Amino acid sequence: MITEFLTILAGVIVILALAQIIIKNSISLAKHYGLSGTFVGLTILSIGTSIPEIMTHIIGSINIVRHPETINTLSGLLIGTNIGSDIFQQNFVLPIIGIIGTIIVIRKNLFVEMGGLIAASVLVWVLSLGGLLTRLEGLILLVAYIAYLIYLKQSNVSENIGAENNLSKKGIVWAISLVSVCFIIMGFVTDRVVDAATIIVEHLSISASFFGIIMLGVASALPELTTSFIAIMKGKKELSAGILIGSNITNPLFGIGIGALISTYKVPNVAVFYDLPVKIITAFLLLYFLLRNEKLNKWEAVVLITLFIVYLIVRQIYFPVDF
Repeated sequence: MITEFLTILAGVIVILALAQIIIKNSISLAKHYGLSGTFVGLTILSIGTSIPEIMTHIIGSINIVRHPETINTLSGLLIGTNIGSDIFQQNFVLPIIGIIGTIIVIRKNLFVEMGGLIAASVLVWVLSLGGLLTRLEGLILLVAYIAYLIYLKQSNVSENIGAENNLSKKGIVWAISLVSVCFIIMGFVTDRVVDAATIIVEHLSISASFFGIIMLGVASALPELTTSFIAIMKGKKELSAGILIGSNITNPLFGIGIGALISTYKVPNVAVFYDLPVKIITAFLLLYFLLRNEKLNKWEAVVLITLFIVYLIVRQIYFPVDF
């Protein structure tokens, strides 16, 4: 177990370092092209920080195709990881970032951001009501994600704020290459962290989806946590909120969508009747908090964190099995 713990520790340190490089170069590119911090956070950074979840879905779904008898366990694990990562980011990471340095949003963009998050969650929930996510439904999720990106690009969220044109062509290529390499390394390192966490808890008597929520979901959210933390420390509060909200749109639509398209998922009952409803209800609560004064206050952050803890306790006591 010592090796696994050291792997997790080393992985977190590497992810923190990579996050700094990503933030620095992404902000430079955003300034060069005149893109708003919100747009960068909702698209480029949210996709990049969702690489661990996306990779997990692709690899897991391929394994389901190769070994159909594992569909219950792997479906529970993959969906649990996805939902767990989202709820952890929405009800724990974002509030923690809000406590450290207040999360600020722009009211005119809020419905585009939170509306997309809530719509993505509701769509996954509705499609999951039958207990299966088929390949067709996976395709629907992917198409919905592409449609959202197109809408985002055409909306005022991506409005030009005055390009600085401060980078040379060589500088642009270098920045894009560096960010791309960092994302690849971050995905690889986070995958190693997830593997180490899996080994540590593999003998615990818990459901596959709950394991995915408390361990893989949390580990998979490390890029969002570190990238958002560094953004807030650099005073990029709008960017930080965009990363977390955007990731919670990317994960269900792109992550679950591509996984279901590959293999079809059997959705755990607890995900349909507890996890997703909790995610949707707390998303509306978060929207209410942000609408009050365009930021997340510290007491509101404490409320969300408390609800996250209660959610985990209630889930394990009253919903101990997946099917």
